[in-house]
Amino acid sequence: MIYLVDDDHAVSYGFGMFLESAGMETRAFVTAEDFLKDARIQSGDILVLDMHLPGMSGCELLHKLKEAEILIPVIVVTAFDEHQSREACKEYGVKAFLRKPVDGEALLDIITYSLLMMAPAHKIANANENIN
Repeated sequence: MIYLVDDDHAVSYGFGMFLESAGMETRAFVTAEDFLKDARIQSGDILVLDMHLPGMSGCELLHKLKEAEILIPVIVVTAFDEHQSREACKEYGVKAFLRKPVDGEALLDIITYSLLMMAPAHKIANANENIN
């Protein structure tokens, strides 16, 4: 599942349609609070996050995820390239920090790469389960 958290409906809709046309499942949220309340994060999920949101900011969401030890690959897309945002992203271990407007192919490449980087860990975990 690719979670999209962006208060700009046109961005969420555009990313969602593009990613779904590439065979990915998406779910969009307008606020970080809605994401925390309704998302069912599982291994293999990815979060595409805007930093400027109504209510809880993207930085605050990253902090909450880290505090709760929820490790989900995050790709930040933002119209604002701010020092505080970049620092929060580094602290959480964000996979990519992209400035809007974002090229859909670039986003797809980063998501695909992130999914590929997760695959070996899943294979190792499955292999260890089979040994025992």
